[in-house]
Amino acid sequence: MQVSLNTAVFLPQLERSKSQLACLLDVDAWPIDNIEVRGEFFAPATKVWELEQIAKLCQKNNWGLYYSVPEELFLGDHFAPKLEQQLALAEKIGIKNLKYSLGHIDLLFSDAKLKRLHDLLANSPINVTIENQPNVNGKLSAITQELTFDRSEKLSLGYTFDSGNWYWINEDPTKAFLALCDQISVFHLKDIHAKQTVLLGKGDTDWQPMLKSLKTDVPVFLEYGTADLDELASQVQLVNRLLEN
Repeated sequence: MQVSLNTAVFLPQLERSKSQLACLLDVDAWPIDNIEVRGEFFAPATKVWELEQIAKLCQKNNWGLYYSVPEELFLGDHFAPKLEQQLALAEKIGIKNLKYSLGHIDLLFSDAKLKRLHDLLANSPINVTIENQPNVNGKLSAITQELTFDRSEKLSLGYTFDSGNWYWINEDPTKAFLALCDQISVFHLKDIHAKQTVLLGKGDTDWQPMLKSLKTDVPVFLEYGTADLDELASQVQLVNRLLEN
């Protein structure tokens, strides 16, 4: 297995209005397994066209295509209203996985809505994962409770473990990883120091044992800004050496 890239690695360029497609063309033929694009960086008028071009690039390189939806899946008494539309778009484009932030469920979430969500997920070929957020909904107790609920209701939801978000809610990422390791579907890798994202090995995250303990089919995405392609290449090489050994 090789490392995967979330387009957050291109954050400085994206903030200067470079498109995700243009950024990904810069890493054409790199030794990576998957790409995860971010919904917030698409211009609405060109989103579908750009996704189609990114999908072609992924097909050329045999990369899996993932999509980070900048929304919560659970919104108290209902789920994300555009879920069905987003699943349909993902199927049309050839997106493998949609990632949402968790959000929260309250007591007004009806059985009818739960069944509707169950059926949408069960009848779609697209994987959907929920991610721990850097807020109260992302605390270890909340994530554990939600994943237990998903299993009890037989919801076809995976889990994206973000190794950095724990710091912003003063929780220990290693403790969280040990508690959740067996339930992780996707791994977002970043290193943090003083609540700032830094290059791997410059922060406080004991990330190497985490990667060694993951199930072998769990993709590992770099998800932090890098200054330029040389810096990104060094991070890709660092993680690939670990994943390949």
